[in-house]
Amino acid sequence: MMSLFDYQGHPDKDGTGKKVNAYAKLKKQPYKQRYIKNPVYKGYVFLYTKEFLDEYFKIAEIFEYKDLM
Repeated sequence: MMSLFDYQGHPDKDGTGKKVNAYAKLKKQPYKQRYIKNPVYKGYVFLYTKEFLDEYFKIAEIFEYKDLM
């Protein structure tokens, strides 16, 4: 299981984490949490399977694609 940071390689700055979490709830996707404490962030992060994150970003790309018409 991996965090969104582990998957993307950078912190969430645009609210993607909330969208991923909402999609996980909709899909009843199991998740875990990990506590992080460093100079930049202190708190829990959600952990998902790589397959789930791959699916989310594939679907997100479809919905964000602007040249469909």
